Amino acid sequence: MTVAEHAGFRALFAPGPFRRFFASRAISLIGDAVVPTALALTMTELGYSPGWLGGMLAAAILPKVIFLVFGGIAADRMAKRPLMVASSIACGSAQLITVALLVSGANLWWALVCQAVYGVSVAAGYPATFGYLPHCVTPQHLGAANALMGGWTGAAALLGPAITAACFALGDAAWALAFDGVSFLLAAGLLWGLPRGTAVTDGADRGGISALKDGWRAMQGLPWLLRMTIVDSSILLLVSAPFMVLGPALVSQRMSANAWALLMLLFAAGELAGSLISGRMTLPRPILAAALSLLAMGLPPLCLAAGAGLMPLSAAQVLAGASVGAYGVLVTTAVQRSVPREHLSKVGALSSIGSFAFLPIGYMMAPLIAALTGPAPLLWAAAVWTVVSVTALASDRRLRGFRGPGGALTH
Repeated sequence: MTVAEHAGFRALFAPGPFRRFFASRAISLIGDAVVPTALALTMTELGYSPGWLGGMLAAAILPKVIFLVFGGIAADRMAKRPLMVASSIACGSAQLITVALLVSGANLWWALVCQAVYGVSVAAGYPATFGYLPHCVTPQHLGAANALMGGWTGAAALLGPAITAACFALGDAAWALAFDGVSFLLAAGLLWGLPRGTAVTDGADRGGISALKDGWRAMQGLPWLLRMTIVDSSILLLVSAPFMVLGPALVSQRMSANAWALLMLLFAAGELAGSLISGRMTLPRPILAAALSLLAMGLPPLCLAAGAGLMPLSAAQVLAGASVGAYGVLVTTAVQRSVPREHLSKVGALSSIGSFAFLPIGYMMAPLIAALTGPAPLLWAAAVWTVVSVTALASDRRLRGFRGPGGALTH
């Protein structure tokens, strides 16, 4: 580990643009972490059906998938900070209006419209956020910066449910949803005055399909990223989705009603640890290490299929969370160091779309398949698929040979 890496975290929090950018993201991530639980509790308190809750969640997710690539194109053609500010203001306003509509008993279709606006706004702002980090830190500090971002994502996942529980205990879970709206507005305020993150271009202002093709060609320049995106998608579809859909009922039956919440907290704790540890390490083959770390994703469904108790399942969740945290830091850092800045946001958007596009299908298909086969075979298959997919990744010579900045390969 280099001296620069040792001092990376301290250097990042010296006065400068990263400190405020991190504060903005930190506040926004905490707000986002309260949403799933806060929305569910608020709508349950107000007597709305699970169908309406599913509609609200879908209204926010689908626009993200559909419009994320256009956000990537915009972020690579325009200054990134104004995009992030506009996105945060729109997201915050949509969430606050949603709370007002829910509490006032207005027609829920208007709330669905607000959630759709929220989803589009996230799609517009996230790629700019992904591509903005290199404007805030030097290349040698990217690993530490991504580790802090990934680590805080895990910390926010712990804080979010706690904030929601506190609001619920005080009498109204809607306050937690309002907190999300306010967090976006605060995040927008913190971005004022930071570097604009102006796009780096070669003089040709390419947009639309041409810009998308440019991003695709840049992504093709990293063959390991294409493979990893495909494997990400398959693991979310065939491993994460069955565990997340079937797990709560099985854990509640075998252990206790509170055990599932504990397992989610342990996953978040593992993600936090994995992010921070990986950001302080200099690995000779970071992408190979990231790929191998995914093996831990198969441990929770394996334990659940085998009928393991709470302790083994808890350990599996910590390891799975650590693998996700490390994977995110290592891959994001490698992409940011390898892709030209003018294509970085498009590549990030394309990779995210490819990874998450089939997750909703997994959520819908898992209970249907389990109804025919029972949950155990599906969970066993999830564990086996993890090993198969990671083995396929590790067998790729270009992935094994990737050595960091510049995409240098060994032969």
